[in-house]
Amino acid sequence: MINHISALRYKKDARPRNYWKNTSHNGILLTFVKRTDFDVTDKFETLLNGGTITQTISDELTYDTLHSSEDNLWSVLLMTGYITKADPCEDNETVSLRIPNKEIASIFEDTVVRYFSETVNEDTIREFINTLWEGNEERATEILSGLLWDTISYNDYHEDYYHAFLAGIFVGRGYSVDSNKEKGLGRPDLLLKDRKNKRAIIIEAKKSDKESDLEKDCGKAIKQIIDEKYAEALKGYEQVLSYGVAFFQKQVRVKLYLGRK
Repeated sequence: MINHISALRYKKDARPRNYWKNTSHNGILLTFVKRTDFDVTDKFETLLNGGTITQTISDELTYDTLHSSEDNLWSVLLMTGYITKADPCEDNETVSLRIPNKEIASIFEDTVVRYFSETVNEDTIREFINTLWEGNEERATEILSGLLWDTISYNDYHEDYYHAFLAGIFVGRGYSVDSNKEKGLGRPDLLLKDRKNKRAIIIEAKKSDKESDLEKDCGKAIKQIIDEKYAEALKGYEQVLSYGVAFFQKQVRVKLYLGRK
């Protein structure tokens, strides 16, 4: 709140920002999803879907015992504000817990994306990228669906989440990756450039409202690529592949624009 008030001193119409999100590395959340001795996937999915979980909480923790059990880790999350009691008046050892607000929910989402990028199978990623270069939209859809299925599921998917999900696949794989940078008359979601071979991939992603809209929304994404002339800025590239990608929860459709190649 103090940060926002400070911002208002310099800009009267400043919008509130998620200041707290940038003040810690959120390593405790990564500790949860990386642990192999207990599985909290279902609990994370429940929390991200706006639900509550029931957990035993202890307020008598020492540094040596913080990571010794799942209960202790949930206790740390409660103490540090990542989760809160669903009923503030509840004063038992076993309590109902929930994510307190949208700001912290976005931190949970970011942690899921980061965990995916750190643990994804490299052979699968290479195959996916190769299918895009080959123009094999059917196989690309199949692989991307599998990758998405391996992440933690929640209902409130939004376009930014899918954008980060795609960006995490391409970053660090030997290509130049531009994300939402000015190209043509607008900004494509992702631009993958292989300068050595004079080829590039443009990806525009959409979130569908229902599964039956996936094909239609792929078409909308491709139309945006064409109307905004994203490919025209790629002078000197001999091959430019444009893809519309639509997501509905864990369902994916990848569609190739059969124009400039």
